[in-house]
Amino acid sequence: MSRHAGRRRSRGRRGWVRALLAMGLVVGLGSVNTMAFWTDDAVLDAGTIQTGSLDLLVAGNLAGAGGTTTSPSLALTDMVPGESVAVTVPVQRAASTVGFTYTAKATASGALAPYLRWTVSAGAAGTASSSGLRTNTCGGTPLVTGVTLTGTASDVIASPRTLSSATMSENICLRVELPSGTANAAQGASATASFVFDATQLG
Repeated sequence: MSRHAGRRRSRGRRGWVRALLAMGLVVGLGSVNTMAFWTDDAVLDAGTIQTGSLDLLVAGNLAGAGGTTTSPSLALTDMVPGESVAVTVPVQRAASTVGFTYTAKATASGALAPYLRWTVSAGAAGTASSSGLRTNTCGGTPLVTGVTLTGTASDVIASPRTLSSATMSENICLRVELPSGTANAAQGASATASFVFDATQLG
């Protein structure tokens, strides 16, 4: 074998080795070309979600839902024609409750009911005297005047009134009168009346 042939074989081997090394180097570079990314997270809590409440009070009574209270100030015994009685009824929004609008309906029953005349005003009750008769008045804005109540509910506060978040209370005056000239048939008779206040939250 000639020296030139040996050199060519040697160079050929070195060429293969270089080629293999080059391939290995390329493969090696490809295998470590993976990047790691830093990460983080953050949590936002929404906090507590809680409903409010609506609570209409009448003269400071009836906390919570529903109920019935009685106003002894609206009672009058031995009533004669020409006399009247009135009472101031604070309609209130309980503390820490939502604002609302309210209306009211009323009914009356008993033999005296057809003879009585009712007035409801946004205001306070007052007193007056005429010829020794017991008479009361209602100040403020009349909402209904001189109506007769029956067993069928009648609107006495038809247009909604508002107790907003800035208003805690307003006065409503209820007045009942036995008109002058009431017939003798009313003697010894009695009646009762009921006022129902309905509240709806402000929209």
